[in-house]
Amino acid sequence: MAGLNAAQKAAVDHRQGPLLILAGAGSGKTRVLTQRIAALIGEGVKPEAILAVSFTNKAADEMHERMVSLIGKKKADALFLSTFHSFGVRFVKEEKEALGLGSRFVIFDQGDSLGVVKEVLRQLRESGAARKLDPMAILARISKWKNEGRLPDDVPESDFEYDDVARETYPEYVARLRAMRALDFDDLVLLPVKLLRENDAVREKWRQRFRHVLVDEFQDTSKVQLELVKQLVNELGNVCVVGDDDQSIYGWRGAEVGNILDFDKHFKGTQVVKLEDNYRSRAAILAVANAAIALGAQRRHGKVLRAARGPGDRVRMCVTVDATAESKLVVGELRQLASEGRPYDDMAVLYRSNLQARLIEEELRAQNVPYRLYGGTQFFDRKEVKDAAAYLRAVLNPFDDISLRRIINYPARGVGAKTVERLDAHAEEKGLSFGQALEQAAHVDGVPDASRAAIAKLMGLLSECREATERGSKLTGIARRIFDTIDLRAELSAAADGGPQGALRYGNIEHLLRWLERYEGEDGREKRSLQTFLERVTLRGDPEDDSAGPGVVLSTLHGAKGLEFGVVFLIGCVEGQLPHSRTTDPKVTEANTTDVEEERRLFYVGVTRARDRLYLTRPENKLFRGEPVKLAPSRFLDGLPEDELESYTRKEVEPMDFNEIAELGRAFLEQRKARPPV
Repeated sequence: MAGLNAAQKAAVDHRQGPLLILAGAGSGKTRVLTQRIAALIGEGVKPEAILAVSFTNKAADEMHERMVSLIGKKKADALFLSTFHSFGVRFVKEEKEALGLGSRFVIFDQGDSLGVVKEVLRQLRESGAARKLDPMAILARISKWKNEGRLPDDVPESDFEYDDVARETYPEYVARLRAMRALDFDDLVLLPVKLLRENDAVREKWRQRFRHVLVDEFQDTSKVQLELVKQLVNELGNVCVVGDDDQSIYGWRGAEVGNILDFDKHFKGTQVVKLEDNYRSRAAILAVANAAIALGAQRRHGKVLRAARGPGDRVRMCVTVDATAESKLVVGELRQLASEGRPYDDMAVLYRSNLQARLIEEELRAQNVPYRLYGGTQFFDRKEVKDAAAYLRAVLNPFDDISLRRIINYPARGVGAKTVERLDAHAEEKGLSFGQALEQAAHVDGVPDASRAAIAKLMGLLSECREATERGSKLTGIARRIFDTIDLRAELSAAADGGPQGALRYGNIEHLLRWLERYEGEDGREKRSLQTFLERVTLRGDPEDDSAGPGVVLSTLHGAKGLEFGVVFLIGCVEGQLPHSRTTDPKVTEANTTDVEEERRLFYVGVTRARDRLYLTRPENKLFRGEPVKLAPSRFLDGLPEDELESYTRKEVEPMDFNEIAELGRAFLEQRKARPPV
């Protein structure tokens, strides 16, 4: 408890009943959470009776590390510490019989789920029930309904075509997932909620398991996640949530800011503690943040961040001619700061949209400044990695039609589109899965002998590897056997015409194998298995990139949540970019004022990532169809405290006019003429 301020101590000391901790940016919320858990255990609460839920695996890992230092590894490992989705996996495994699931299932990522939606839409189009629509928009609607806790029968009717088609797609999408023994991300919360609501015995069992439930980043919870928390909290009402409504920025993916605003209505007798002392940012930065957020929505938990680190430099406001000049200014400043001793990896360039990174990247490369791009193509989104993972998933689950379709002719083995059509027709006629149709390929009319032989060889390889996993063979060895048998290295080399790109792509496969090897060597409570590894692949995202060096971080504002840097450049502070045009232009979207409020919170998040120095930059013009167009400053720059701001620019090299270019050319030619012949 040493070093905690009064508000932090109040949050740690609270014992009975619901507690809402309103934790402003940089106010030490993780320390408060871990100290609170340690205090509960110190007073006799068993670690396994505490459920602590965080929103990201990174945050959960950090919390676990802190708990190890506070209470020791054995007790820390006994805590039920996870993300919502990781909790869902453990719940589903334990309650698989009550849920009607088999012992083996796979978790589909967004790409897999999109593949299922595309297949359903294809059939709807063939039947004349739908025209060609964007599958991603259909999947987004299904995900939104799941995050609202709606099952297919609960979806309201709508006159909007996309809603209407998504409503028709939803039940078939669910049916196909179940046929493939698959769950998507949203199922990992929706299915536990459904079972807890409907099964009194299961609900009572889980409520008695946990004496205390703690949730971090509560402002990011969806309606169904709130419902899960409510179902798990027992009659003692010991639920503690930590969050900041001013940092609620994920409404587009189901987060409901009303969950934290109305927490006291969901849990009667709530005590509220505000953490307003900021230990991250200088006073000038916080003055800008406080002013920006106060001008937003009236419905918020009022709080004002106070700087514990002193005043610091004023916030620099930078106006440039256009985005190209903006990128030159930013990179010039990065180099200057680095020459003064500021490490590159302690600086970040943040932006609303990934498209804004292009000019910054080009200028960084031109000036040889190292950088790391957050939110680019993720490791498990790379084609070669998804292909390799599809083989492993097909080993685990013979009903995974998505993976089987992906690998059936990769690398090419003579199984063409006509053969797949005949197998699909056979499956539909006999009521089989695609995998079962592959098993019967030798007896399907119209399948060429060469294709039958190739399919038999593939299915034999998968079957042998499946048996090897059941015998407990090393997973890394099984994976290498598959990749060697299909000669994946040669395939990637051929696809790159023998160039260096092939070696780079196979390097990603080696990276996957190293992660699998590390996983097998871990000392954990859970048995090492192919299923748990693939769950980790899907839930945890990218493994640590052991080849990444230090460099300036480029990130979207959403991707920067939870991070902090000594210096932050928040670029593109103009209308149409921040706030984004789709939240302000009725022609672009059905957005409403709450979307603009969320954009303001996004600006606030960007500002509060900075510890020592903050730059707010904006271009004055852009080219539109070859003509310059004036850009309006972002509305979020209005009302900021002028005494905490300073206008700033760098001396830019003036472009040469035509006469200067001509004179330079003449001088060059004269020099060439004056040289003696070689």
